[in-house]
Amino acid sequence: MRLKRNSKSYKILKTVLLAGGFLALSSTSPFSGAQLARGLIKEYFRKKGFERERFLRDLKRLQVREMLDYKELSDGKIELTLTASGKRKILNYNIDDIKLNAQKKWDGKWRLVMFDIPHYQKKARDAFRQKLRQLGFYAIQKSVFITPYECENEIDFICSVFNIRRFILILYVSHFEGVEKLRHHFNI
Repeated sequence: MRLKRNSKSYKILKTVLLAGGFLALSSTSPFSGAQLARGLIKEYFRKKGFERERFLRDLKRLQVREMLDYKELSDGKIELTLTASGKRKILNYNIDDIKLNAQKKWDGKWRLVMFDIPHYQKKARDAFRQKLRQLGFYAIQKSVFITPYECENEIDFICSVFNIRRFILILYVSHFEGVEKLRHHFNI
């Protein structure tokens, strides 16, 4: 069963991930929690007040799918813990939304991304290559891509999803043969 983006279950997982994988909130007084919890809980308010049973049903659904563990404490609080499977699911959704920010003024540096990902991680290698193309990188060779935009954080995030950071190298280059062609390609 696929988790729909922007569904209530997705929002619960994303909120717990943003809270560091663990969140405790009060179901009797839901707005007494942190700002993250408030954003999550407001989805469960209707005219009659807080719909506790619907909230617990959604939590149970995530627990059955082994994406989230929750338990109700004796003082009325609910403890939410994100599982590894839930974290992977959210990271996979976030990787679809990642984009490079094109700078208004180019800093004159090219970012050359090189990788040598072993064959036993072929799926991760192919997915990484495809993601670089989607981000607008220019392919120089099959495992060498270049961009004029800052990309370090995005590369680190993608690598953490696929667990391949040790196979990636980012070089900063100021000049090379054929730079005019790439300046034209990136309109800089």
